[in-house]
Amino acid sequence: MSSGPTPGLYNAAGTARRLRASPLFAIGPSEPGPALRRGALIAVPIGICLAIEFGFDAPTKGAIATGALLAGFPAMDAPAGPRAAWQAAVAPAIGVAAALGILSSQSAPAAVLAMGVVGALAGYCFSVSLRLAIYGLSVALALMVAQGLFLETSEILPALLWGTVGGLVQALWSLILWVVVDRAARGEPSGWDARATAAAFAANFNWSSPNLRHGIRCGAALAAGVAVYRLIDMDNHGFWIPLTILFVMRPERDETYLRLALRAAGTALGLIVATAIAETVGSYDFAVAIVLTVSAGLAFGLLTVQYALFTASITTYVVLLTDTLGEPALQAAGLRAVGTALGIGIAFLAFVIWPTPGEGRDLRFEAVRPPPDPPEAPAR
Repeated sequence: MSSGPTPGLYNAAGTARRLRASPLFAIGPSEPGPALRRGALIAVPIGICLAIEFGFDAPTKGAIATGALLAGFPAMDAPAGPRAAWQAAVAPAIGVAAALGILSSQSAPAAVLAMGVVGALAGYCFSVSLRLAIYGLSVALALMVAQGLFLETSEILPALLWGTVGGLVQALWSLILWVVVDRAARGEPSGWDARATAAAFAANFNWSSPNLRHGIRCGAALAAGVAVYRLIDMDNHGFWIPLTILFVMRPERDETYLRLALRAAGTALGLIVATAIAETVGSYDFAVAIVLTVSAGLAFGLLTVQYALFTASITTYVVLLTDTLGEPALQAAGLRAVGTALGIGIAFLAFVIWPTPGEGRDLRFEAVRPPPDPPEAPAR
């Protein structure tokens, strides 16, 4: 029986533990067609939020759309019904993380501590499944972005509200898809089992577990990334350091190193594309909203097709959204490149300083696989 990775996005049952990124100039593990269609669907509520926020010059300035973007990642491999449930569950967590990000950003030690704890918990979620890990990474990303904006404490409650609303908009869209398109489908697996989750967390709570080591390593690396940009005073560009760390670090050293190379290539491409677009159509809100929506759809669709292109797409989204807040894209491109380079360096050093025993083995893809065929009975 085949032991290869499950087809499609991660796997609809939500039981996959690992996902191997393809090398540069290669495609996989997902087929581009279905993955890009799924990405386009997930991007629809983001586009709606952007059109409303930009079209009516809303004071939220893209905060609702960002909440919808972050909520689009959890369970993006699932059918619409379970996806809606996961997105509804992550929506309040995104809002709380955004509020905590603003609160903790008022003090450098608090920012470092909050990022370290949340990052460690997110990394430890790999003990259960890739789906739960992405839930945790989305929450950590909300904290990171909010910290990097250096907003006043008066924005804490709005961040809590708008982040949650954005996530619920994404969940509502998935629910509509389930009712209208998938209404005949019932009983799709959610990938959530409270008893199995508790057992997995307990089983991995020991120093020999690569998942516990990854959680601690990830939290420490993210905390170091925040500390570095606070120390060197990178202002609103500093969160690119922990952003890079969050996107590339995985429990396996080889997979992390592969993503480091892909991240570097994708970021360079994304910065070039985003800067050119910002300089061309940056003053036209409607055009920017369209480009942001397309960038989000490509990011969701390309995540499991080609990681470097996913990085280019999400970089384009973040750069253009930041540009709409009044930050010249051309002037900021160099600082973002520096932040990416520093993040890559920290992620690399994290494995050099504290490697996981046995990482020379092949750990390319660790999904829940069917048991091997039983041995045949000897002929009588």
